Amino acid sequence: MAASSCQPSHIWSKSAAYNTVNQVTVEAQSVITTGQIHRVPAYKDLRTVIYIWGNNPAVDPADKTHAKAEWEPSIYRQLPDIRIASVSCGPSYMMLLSSCHRLFALGRGDYGQLGLGASLRRVTAPTPISDLPTVTEVVCGAYHCVAIASGGNLFSWGRNDVAGHQEGFTTCSPRELTFMGSETKCRTVSVNQTLTVCACDGGTSLYHWGFSFAGEKIQQPQLFYTFDQTRIRQVALGKSFGLAVSDSGTVYGWGDRTYGELLSLGKRQEPSYFILPTLLKLRHIHGVVSVATGDRHALLLDESGKVWSLGENMYGQCGVPPCHHSSPMQVDFSDSSFPVSKVACGPRHSACVNSGNQLFTWGHSSDHKLIFTSSVDMLVQQQRQPGVSASSGLKNCCSHPQLIYALLHEKVACLGLAAGYTVVVTGEGIVSSEELPPTVELAPNVEETPSIEGTPTVRAKQTNEEGSSEVYLPIQLFK
Repeated sequence: MAASSCQPSHIWSKSAAYNTVNQVTVEAQSVITTGQIHRVPAYKDLRTVIYIWGNNPAVDPADKTHAKAEWEPSIYRQLPDIRIASVSCGPSYMMLLSSCHRLFALGRGDYGQLGLGASLRRVTAPTPISDLPTVTEVVCGAYHCVAIASGGNLFSWGRNDVAGHQEGFTTCSPRELTFMGSETKCRTVSVNQTLTVCACDGGTSLYHWGFSFAGEKIQQPQLFYTFDQTRIRQVALGKSFGLAVSDSGTVYGWGDRTYGELLSLGKRQEPSYFILPTLLKLRHIHGVVSVATGDRHALLLDESGKVWSLGENMYGQCGVPPCHHSSPMQVDFSDSSFPVSKVACGPRHSACVNSGNQLFTWGHSSDHKLIFTSSVDMLVQQQRQPGVSASSGLKNCCSHPQLIYALLHEKVACLGLAAGYTVVVTGEGIVSSEELPPTVELAPNVEETPSIEGTPTVRAKQTNEEGSSEVYLPIQLFK
């Protein structure tokens, strides 16, 4: 007994002495707890931060100064005191609309989509567009951008064959659109890659221009459809179909129905294409408040905060069990008890924000635009499944909404989705000196590193030498 008790004592004491040199003395503070999923946390920082996951169009591939691992988001902190109300995304650029109706451009616009003049085709930081009055809504197409001013006047810029202007090839600054010489006022507007549809005259008339679903070229705005009593408050366009939501919560659809984008009429012989807006019979959905459309799928948000999906579901973008296409089915958010307040769609992926300011994503996952897949690749050090392309979104495509735990400590304000990236804006534009962490002195054996834009941080709690106070040190989350 004596031999067995003294023999390992030397080994363990020696090992402990050696390990002391490499011990980390930081006491970690829990960032995420299960209680945070079912309650709204007390946010410590409400400054506006813009995150971009995926193939960020604002980054020049030739510029190596902003090089980062592909699983890391780009982070923009240039607008800390400006509250962002909405985000609209095109394939190569995005527009940020503030609560005070100012418009900011970010990304690349080879056809003048940025609205910053002919000499400025790429901006790597949010840049205000000065040639506009106060803006209430903005939407981004592939080659053009459209905005509604506070008085209902419509402005567009970009490639003229889709922007609605007749003179020249491109319009690089915002220019007001006229409707056959009349003073028609717009209520809401939507675009896809090459088509624009807006609701005017209090929402009773639909105008369109660009290239229609049937391929017809419409050079300037012309009347498309007039409702008798219905007033449209939102329009959303997919690749070959459109949806319109009325003030009463009914939904109208037109265009292609191949993937179930426009529901089923329950008839034995049904048309595969609706030429004009047709009332959709939503039997189990009452009071639709907003819609979002991808290339071939759509999300409907009802007045109770439930989300319903329909259309193509090949990549799980409908958020329901995998199938070729989905009839209206409710999307399950069992991970959280908050009702959904915002829905968004990219061409093949989807996202939503609930009233607890929590973010969910699902669908096609290429370029890490689903956010949670970036953590997986970081942990396995970019190990790939055999036979699966590194750029394939089928590797980690997800058919069930995934809660983004990394953002539970931040107040998600709005989001925008594009084919290759996802934009998430957090904060309320509130800057207070009391919210800033105290300045700390680094330990002698710690080297100070410059702030790297594009690297998120979390906070760790550390006790000082006296053990009487706490300081917060930034720690790179994905490094």
